Amino acid sequence: MGKLTEQPLAELIREISIKGLSGTLRLEHERMQTAVYFDKGQLIYAAANLRTLRLRDYLVKRGLVSEDDHAKLANGLPDLELAEELAKDGTLRQKDIDALLVILVSDILRVSLLWTDGSWDFNGRARLADPVCVKVDTGTLFREAAHRISHSFVSGRFRNPNEMIARASEVSPTTNFRPAESFILSRLDKPLMLEELISLSGLPELETQRVLYGLALSDFVTREYWQNAFRTETAKPSEVPSATPAAPTTTAKPEQSDNWLSASIENEDLEVFLNRLRTATNHYQVLELPATAKTSEIKDTYYAMARRYHPDRFHLKSGTKVHAEISSAFARVTQAYETLTNPNRRAGYDHTLERSRKFAEEEAKRLAKTGQPAKSAEGVDPNLANSETGASRAEFSFREGSGALEQGRIRAAIEYLSNAARLEPQEARYRAYYGRALAADANTRRLAEHEFQAAIKLEPTNADFRTMLAELYFELKFHRRAQTELDRALSIDRNNAAANQLLRKLAKTRKVG
Repeated sequence: MGKLTEQPLAELIREISIKGLSGTLRLEHERMQTAVYFDKGQLIYAAANLRTLRLRDYLVKRGLVSEDDHAKLANGLPDLELAEELAKDGTLRQKDIDALLVILVSDILRVSLLWTDGSWDFNGRARLADPVCVKVDTGTLFREAAHRISHSFVSGRFRNPNEMIARASEVSPTTNFRPAESFILSRLDKPLMLEELISLSGLPELETQRVLYGLALSDFVTREYWQNAFRTETAKPSEVPSATPAAPTTTAKPEQSDNWLSASIENEDLEVFLNRLRTATNHYQVLELPATAKTSEIKDTYYAMARRYHPDRFHLKSGTKVHAEISSAFARVTQAYETLTNPNRRAGYDHTLERSRKFAEEEAKRLAKTGQPAKSAEGVDPNLANSETGASRAEFSFREGSGALEQGRIRAAIEYLSNAARLEPQEARYRAYYGRALAADANTRRLAEHEFQAAIKLEPTNADFRTMLAELYFELKFHRRAQTELDRALSIDRNNAAANQLLRKLAKTRKVG
């Protein structure tokens, strides 16, 4: 028996799983109660006293029972008995009931995993009488919960900055990691102290802690310190069911294997990657995949690239021209991944590519006849727009991209401005506005810093570029960094309107804080 402030549900489930315990874990939070059932460490079922988390409510909301069957729902049967009755009389097929129970149990856990106050009690003698085993993906639920639990609670789970963190011995590349999770795992080529990993991650401290907490709960990384709730000896590994689905064996290519490559990638390999990105004209070429590639192939390729080419892996080159190019290249990789793994975005992008191809064919015919190019059509891929020189193609892309940015079409802006920055990497305004477009999207915001810094290095006395960087730091809540860049911008141009406006925002934030 204990308090959820000391042992939250996710940590309890993980420990019960590792130690192979059987019994019932009961939680109470305010007036809500949950019971989670285990058999030899495996979570087999969960139930709650909330009406909205009962089987009959799910049946009604999903329209799975007719008006005539409503009477069966009013007989007060427990959920598992109700499920058995519905299957026996043929109201629902057993496979439909099983699928609904997975959804129901997952939703119960989603709610309960967020409780950070209340009490818990585990009874090893209390067993579930019904022969049921609802298999839920607890690993994914844990990682979701880590991103939703309160800031203060997550920070409180990491009290020792010298705690050693290591990657698990086996991590499947097919696991559906978020980009930030993949980045953190890519840094753990060897065990690191917590404070060292936070420093190397390139992410805000809280975000790093959230990612680490979710990965640790799912056993993708190991921690030196856990606050155990049970004194029971740990079961033998062969007897302990995993809290997450076992990673399937794979015969994939080396770069998609379970071996995470060293940060010291051969220069020749890196140069091949950068050369390929310089000539890539669309998302499929960026990922080196055919247009028919499946989503799973796209994810595998992206995670393999993240392990090998993410800018954070080259922190020793920070501030150099090479590091700026790596950052720009990987921003394109991220953009390609996010577009092609979203069915709606991918369909729209494929349509754009087809329009671009037809536009290029028509333009070639028109040029052959008239010698005059036509105005670009909306949505045409900037890489395929006609022009005679790289500089003019870059300027075309910059105009289209900055216009899209003003109109709030962030995806189009990133596409065009990425192309401009790639074609003319020494043009500071291209790099700065590409950074501004990246900053406008939460998924690429962290990559924007590299572009702003590249622009400032090219034009150190440009107050606008320094203000853009300060705005990014302000959005990320790095207020000291924002103040430093603002001071530099105002020392160059004390009347800069954007800098002065941000200065007032900073002052107001300090007063509120």
